[in-house]
Amino acid sequence: MGPCTTSGGGLWPPSARRALSCASRTSTVSFNHPAGTCRAGEGEGAVVDALLRVHGVAGLRVAGASVMPSLPRGNIHGPTVMIGERAAELLR
Repeated sequence: MGPCTTSGGGLWPPSARRALSCASRTSTVSFNHPAGTCRAGEGEGAVVDALLRVHGVAGLRVAGASVMPSLPRGNIHGPTVMIGERAAELLR
């Protein structure tokens, strides 16, 4: 990931709104929020169904960030809690 530059080749000043916008588009990554390793859905690539049941394994469900089909742009804590709440409802 290289620096964000103007058309003239110079670096934008750190306080410039445009520089911050460029940096946020090119430099943001998520190393601490793994998700999507056990994708929910139907079809190829899906590991669990909409009821969080693992395909082909009776009696096993997965309720966590791993069932998210893709990583959200924000923190995954809230969506993960909601997945757990939904799983609790399914088990009642």
